[in-house]
Amino acid sequence: MELSDKAHELREQLKFPPYEGFPDIELYMDQVLDFLSRSRTSLRDDDRLSSAMVNNYIKAELLPRARGKKYSREHLVHLAIILRLKQVLSVKDTGRLLSAYREGKTDEVFFDSFRDMVDESAKEICEGIAAADADLADLAMSLAVSSYISKVGCEYILDRIMDGHDENEGTNDFGKTHDDESK
Repeated sequence: MELSDKAHELREQLKFPPYEGFPDIELYMDQVLDFLSRSRTSLRDDDRLSSAMVNNYIKAELLPRARGKKYSREHLVHLAIILRLKQVLSVKDTGRLLSAYREGKTDEVFFDSFRDMVDESAKEICEGIAAADADLADLAMSLAVSSYISKVGCEYILDRIMDGHDENEGTNDFGKTHDDESK
């Protein structure tokens, strides 16, 4: 199989199921775990979800509590997103990001906008992989550096959101106040 075919296959694997692809009936915990393990919410074996993890996400307020012992489509959608974000953010930062990003959005709009971002990013990366051929090590290094910078940038923005600052208030990217820069 050629690299471009493998890149296309990877892009297909990275796609999220549509919002309507999540059950619209309430499920018990074991059904939730089974559904998410069979869906395309994660590609990595170590991303398997456990009931203890779900309970921790509820305690950390990343997820609403179950109704009785049943979980809705809303829970499944949030868990699918958390499974992706936990690869790059702490649980605390994941919660902060989800809270800020979800504000004013319905569950479907929230999920679809996240899904669109995943699909667009996957498209860009997979096109780069398909075009890279001999420069795979360079591309891998570039992606790793970009991931690091993106993570730092995300954390910086989350801190500004949580502090109630916009990007022009208080400090610059290096922690100096604007007054310090003029000296």
